[in-house]
Amino acid sequence: MENCTFINSLRNHFFVSISMLERIIEICPDELWNKKVSGFVFWQQIFHTFTGGHFWLRTEKTEFEEPFKDKNVYPELEKDPETTLSKDTLRKFCHDTKEIADKWFSDKDDNWLKLPSKLSDKVTNYNLMIGQIKHMMYHIGHCEAVFRENGIETGDYLDYFG
Repeated sequence: MENCTFINSLRNHFFVSISMLERIIEICPDELWNKKVSGFVFWQQIFHTFTGGHFWLRTEKTEFEEPFKDKNVYPELEKDPETTLSKDTLRKFCHDTKEIADKWFSDKDDNWLKLPSKLSDKVTNYNLMIGQIKHMMYHIGHCEAVFRENGIETGDYLDYFG
């Protein structure tokens, strides 16, 4: 498909951000995973971030089903979770988020980025994706700040310049 410079760049930045979240899951010590730090239970930040992708990257305006609603884990961070989601559960949820993003980006070009989102005519597809990338980076920064406060190496910052 021609005319894909910007959509390919956004796709790459999105997936680099996902990789950073995957690394956070991997390096988070078990004793920090379910601890409330800087206002939130640590894993709930990651869950919240992926849930945003599940909500905003739907390709049709359908009823959104809150993930793990039966577990009372509160993806909007309105309360502390009543149960814990394991690292394995969030790895799977991350995988699902990547599949949703693949579908969202599939067979699109730069002209499509200018169109209103199917979820809200107040935002273009471009602005929606920029918002998702910014949202992920905000929560990545939060998690890495918690790591630094606890003497945990965060690893290298990832970026895409392709």
